[in-house]
Amino acid sequence: MSRIAIIGNGSWATAILKTLESNKKLNWWVRNEEIKDQIIKTARNPNYLRSADININHKNIFTDIKEIVSKSDIIFFVIPSIYIHNSINKLTEKDLKNKIVVSAIKGIVPETNNILSEYFSEKFKVQKDKYVFLTGPTHAEEVHKKRLSYFTLASTSKESAQKVENLFDYPFIQTRYSSEVVSLEYASILKNIYAIASGICYGIGYGDNFQAVLISNAIREMKTFLCTRHNCENIVNSGYLGDLLVTSFSQLSRNRTFGKMVGRGYSAKSALIEMNMTPEGYYAADSFNKITLKSSDNLPIIKTVYNILYENKSPVKEIKKLESYLY
Repeated sequence: MSRIAIIGNGSWATAILKTLESNKKLNWWVRNEEIKDQIIKTARNPNYLRSADININHKNIFTDIKEIVSKSDIIFFVIPSIYIHNSINKLTEKDLKNKIVVSAIKGIVPETNNILSEYFSEKFKVQKDKYVFLTGPTHAEEVHKKRLSYFTLASTSKESAQKVENLFDYPFIQTRYSSEVVSLEYASILKNIYAIASGICYGIGYGDNFQAVLISNAIREMKTFLCTRHNCENIVNSGYLGDLLVTSFSQLSRNRTFGKMVGRGYSAKSALIEMNMTPEGYYAADSFNKITLKSSDNLPIIKTVYNILYENKSPVKEIKKLESYLY
């Protein structure tokens, strides 16, 4: 068995941990000693997926990032993108050398405005053939309940992807391989912004007919962005369209929930506080605005979400203006 590390203690990290818990060489990094003590005492994650039994040897729970990486061969990074830089800043290039790095993070690193494949390559010199991106459509709540889910494993190396795929040999997990690392990473970020737009519209009072038009335009907008910079040939596959649909329409979607609160009158900041979770799309909207600021991209939905969240513009008025762009 490979020695595995799960870096993160949120809901998605916990779901992956639960899926892989039969591996006796499974290690888990959590944020601090208080969380670690609570897990040891209650066999539960005190903050996320609280109903899940945590069956892991107490000696395999770490708070020292360098120690857990040194004792693992395949490293799953499952930390919200806004926290990843500070959470792993003690690591060096040497620490990750020859390790398989698996990113299950759907966001942009705000300190650099890089997607995670770029971030690990530039900061830690992780080789492309050692990097795997794990994407959906996957809700943590369904994965930990062993409901059938489809994972897409994106890597330039089929061998590295295969090693990760072998870990998920369970009847409730189907895996698919893709070489489209960059495109899938960007798509996974964009879909969170579109899910916020969907939630805002739902919160305002728009119905299913409008939502269908909104998300139809969202997939075209995503294709415009990806075709300009990356690969967009397989955009109807589950790693692209499927992930967009589940995030935009599911009641389990934190980004949709966040958008719904904003549509119902919450400020972005107050919605963040009340949710006590990280809707990646909120931070991605700011990063994408910076990325596309000087370009000619036609991204009206993303711009609308940015205006509402960061320019404090009226959700009702901004969505009303957006109506004329949709078809």
